[in-house]
Amino acid sequence: MNSIIDKIRALLEGPETESYSRYDGQHPLDIFLGVDNSGRKSLVITLSAEKERVVSSKTITVEFFNRNDGRLSLKFSLEDDSLKEIFYKFCEDVIESTKNTTQESGFSPIIRRWNTWIDFFTKSSLPLSESEVLGLIGELKFIKSYMFDTYGVDKALDSFIGVDKAHKDFEVNNTWYEVKAIHHGVRSVKISSIEQLDSELEGSLVVVTLDQGTHNSEDCITLNKLVLEVKAMLGENQAVTFDEKMRKAGYIYDERYDEYVYMFVKMDFYSVRENFPRISINELPIGVTKASYEIDISSMQQFKEDR
Repeated sequence: MNSIIDKIRALLEGPETESYSRYDGQHPLDIFLGVDNSGRKSLVITLSAEKERVVSSKTITVEFFNRNDGRLSLKFSLEDDSLKEIFYKFCEDVIESTKNTTQESGFSPIIRRWNTWIDFFTKSSLPLSESEVLGLIGELKFIKSYMFDTYGVDKALDSFIGVDKAHKDFEVNNTWYEVKAIHHGVRSVKISSIEQLDSELEGSLVVVTLDQGTHNSEDCITLNKLVLEVKAMLGENQAVTFDEKMRKAGYIYDERYDEYVYMFVKMDFYSVRENFPRISINELPIGVTKASYEIDISSMQQFKEDR
């Protein structure tokens, strides 16, 4: 049970006419939840602050309005009620991520959070495909099993730049890691762009092998389960950073992700250095600007690292 979501749901689903209730008198911000005069479920944050630029989405209307007491309110109103469960999670994120903020910070922290959520309100289907789920599981397994211990939690989270559409999944301390998750028995690794392995710095290709699993096994892996395991290793502020990175990766909790069940088999490291089987940007024929390719795993064995 998620007590925060339960409270949000009760405040948003209770009123039938325009009505708002303050979420929590202990929270540093004045946050209200309820139904507006158009019958839309709404989140309202009221501050003594200046108006800032903010955009709406197709399914969430975002607007400022002035109050009689001279303060300013920022309202998020849900236009498509079929997305209410995602809206509840957005409300939870705003509430949790601003617990340690102050009124003096203005609306910037809320707007920054909103900007990471916009894409989730454009469609109701799962944003991640099965292959994307597999890839994200590989990255989370790597960060949990290797990066946290090797570099510390803060540096590991900062290095996780693949979610920001960077060329490499992780960059840290003058090296980098590109993580690929594959099904057990697959004999090659797909490299989706030249830049993933092309670098003047030596780095590592990390291949995470997973097998199909069942819920009957204690060691089974699902994306939802792995996200919770990683979050359990984090402090409060670190968890906020991690949640934002997960949204950039296209993930928010959805029970349908539990349909994809895996078993961890192994994690292999390959040193990407001179003579490694890869394509360099300098090797592309004139006129060719993009390329993807596959590497036979057997051809990488001489570059395998002991870790």
